Amino acid sequence: MKIDILTFFPEMFEPLRHSIVKRACDCGILDLNIKYIRDYTGPKKGLTDEKIYGGGAGMLMKPEPLFQAVRDLKKTDNCRVVITSPAGKVFNQRIAEDLAKAEQVIFICGHYEGIDQRVEDALATDVLSIGDFVLTGGEMPAMIMADSIIRLLPGALGKDESAEDESFSTDGLLEYPQYTRPPEFEGMTVPEVLLNGNHAEINKWRRRQSLERTYDRRPDLLNKAVLSEQDKVVLEEITKSKGCHSNVWISLVHYPVYNKKHEIINTSITNLDLHDIARAARTFDLSGYFVVQPAAGQKELINTLLGHWARGFGARYNPDRHEALSRLHLVDSLQCAIEHIEKTTGKTPKLIGTSANASKEMIGFSDMRKIIKEQEEEYLIVLGTGWGLTDEMMAGFDYVLRPIYGVGAYNHLSVRSAASIIMDRLLGEKD
Repeated sequence: MKIDILTFFPEMFEPLRHSIVKRACDCGILDLNIKYIRDYTGPKKGLTDEKIYGGGAGMLMKPEPLFQAVRDLKKTDNCRVVITSPAGKVFNQRIAEDLAKAEQVIFICGHYEGIDQRVEDALATDVLSIGDFVLTGGEMPAMIMADSIIRLLPGALGKDESAEDESFSTDGLLEYPQYTRPPEFEGMTVPEVLLNGNHAEINKWRRRQSLERTYDRRPDLLNKAVLSEQDKVVLEEITKSKGCHSNVWISLVHYPVYNKKHEIINTSITNLDLHDIARAARTFDLSGYFVVQPAAGQKELINTLLGHWARGFGARYNPDRHEALSRLHLVDSLQCAIEHIEKTTGKTPKLIGTSANASKEMIGFSDMRKIIKEQEEEYLIVLGTGWGLTDEMMAGFDYVLRPIYGVGAYNHLSVRSAASIIMDRLLGEKD
């Protein structure tokens, strides 16, 4: 790979002459060139900045030297031209991996109040920042990005798996803690699991540590991380152990429910119910959302949709939706949902049924809210589809909520609307 860095301060890049970067250069893996921008202003070293059209404080980098420099340096069509700017997209490991696939990367280090927009419009393939703060110039961001890219080049580290196993490199989680000799130092010992030679147990421990470290230090990364069903169970355990566990879950039952003729049927899933109830469950921080659907064809459809949002383009395109749907569990029966909660929390949940038909045995929202808050139990809200949950299922609930009424007697809400209202009344703001 060829990396060219255009800067006003070439001497700042001395750190890139050492360590892994130096080795990559010595081995012929990398051709690194630090170029002085003023060398492209002509023999008299002319101006590189001018006043801003339309007024404003400070100066702006002129386009002519940068156009000349990029035209002179660019040697391949597979070239990425990167402008460092606080207004750019935030650099991350995925971007580093993408840039490492190029044959050439040219960095333009921004200065003053920025760079003439025509440089970005005509030359730049990427405008990147290293965070939401302002630096004196683009040299340090360029240095950081270049280092991140170079260590990904095949052979740069001497052992490629070293790069693959670092934080962010595989699934977006922070790296697990690591230890070396001695096994005990100043009273601090290496975890026993790392000394027993059981690689399955070691991998399990490392995965949990990665999840816990990410939860503690960078919880924002969990929104985009690709998590397995087991990862989700572990995260629920971590959340509970840290006192942040919600004691409320919700489920949407497609079987058994009634149709209009009071016959027991299996209803079809709707995309809106999956998404909207998941988003509401995340908004009110419920521990999980169960979709009860035993039909093979329906389960295949749900798994296809979840695959798109959990691992496919949807997870990258809309990380907020991905975060909400990461709490969704597809189960064959309500009993499977109960067993999942028992396994996760060690408690059998109290079941809260819902119905559009009022009866005197039902409980009001304010009373149910108080019970949830004051009693150390797990609670599973059960929503029905079609024309409602079966009588047999209703008879097994610990509580049944009163129907939702607005103004008057009309209460024919969609199940996703009802779910949001129920969550708000039980868990939302008091005032």
